[in-house]
Amino acid sequence: MNRILIEHTVTDVLTRSNSEIEVVLEHLFPGKRLIGGKYNLDDNRITLYLGVLEEQCRLLFGSLEPFEDYVRVVLAHELGHAHDPELEYLSDRLVQIRGKLSRTRVSLRLEQNAWRYADDLLRRENPAVFDTIMGYSLSGYYDLLPEYADYVESATTA
Repeated sequence: MNRILIEHTVTDVLTRSNSEIEVVLEHLFPGKRLIGGKYNLDDNRITLYLGVLEEQCRLLFGSLEPFEDYVRVVLAHELGHAHDPELEYLSDRLVQIRGKLSRTRVSLRLEQNAWRYADDLLRRENPAVFDTIMGYSLSGYYDLLPEYADYVESATTA
């Protein structure tokens, strides 16, 4: 991974989004989860975990060939969280809700909002990479929610 290239990629996406949010580049997410990017509402900062993003890219695409596009998509998605007008409300709801399905529905809405923003920002650049990352990101939510059972079943048989 060429850190200078990644820094230029981050600058380009921030410029396109007209965003002044601080983006921090780190190697690994502190914890056992495979998180490649995270928006922190408290300090209005996005952290990209480049080592994790590399691992995710290899797992999803079998190589690092689309790595720059992968970083662009993940950053655009995290910017979607940062610019989501519902973020505070939905985050508060997550704290209050106890049921697993209800929490999953709220989490899905947060993710869909962020993906809509990312879609508007850069999907046209590389739709195959974008759609693959978004589809994988949302599939776990769809798998858990009964209202998507027909959608999941038709997607797996197609």
